[in-house]
Amino acid sequence: MVGLVGTLRVRRRSSRRLELALTRTTHVAGWTATMAGVACAIVAARWSGWAVIVPLALAVFGLLVATMRQHLVFDRDDGVLRIEHRLAGIPSYSVIPLFHLKSVVVRSRPRGDFIAVVERRVGEPIVLDTCDSPGPLYSLAQAISEVAQLRLIYDATAAS
Repeated sequence: MVGLVGTLRVRRRSSRRLELALTRTTHVAGWTATMAGVACAIVAARWSGWAVIVPLALAVFGLLVATMRQHLVFDRDDGVLRIEHRLAGIPSYSVIPLFHLKSVVVRSRPRGDFIAVVERRVGEPIVLDTCDSPGPLYSLAQAISEVAQLRLIYDATAAS
């Protein structure tokens, strides 16, 4: 879900630590959708109580996006990847040892867009971000690869 509504960018970087977080534009877009939904609900309330449902649903979705947080820290000194997700104020934390990670992959998808993931040795890959062009994803994947000392796989050929 994060790949559809947010963009992950480098917040801080050193030779042994990399912090990634959602951009502020994600939160601004969420607050904008919330305010637009509330404004439309106020206008729609003049006509009918039922007409308020769709604008309020937009406002609730905007509030979820506005309060959404995602923070990833690749720490080579501690040998772990720390992941923090926060949705509607409910936190979720994960700590994954770096030796459980296999590679950082940027590849094309059949829809014509590109995706960056961190593949694990066991389990589902960790989706970092999606984009229409592979350039920003490659920069992100390269930074992760250098800090976490993971193999970088770049496959931007057309998916079939």
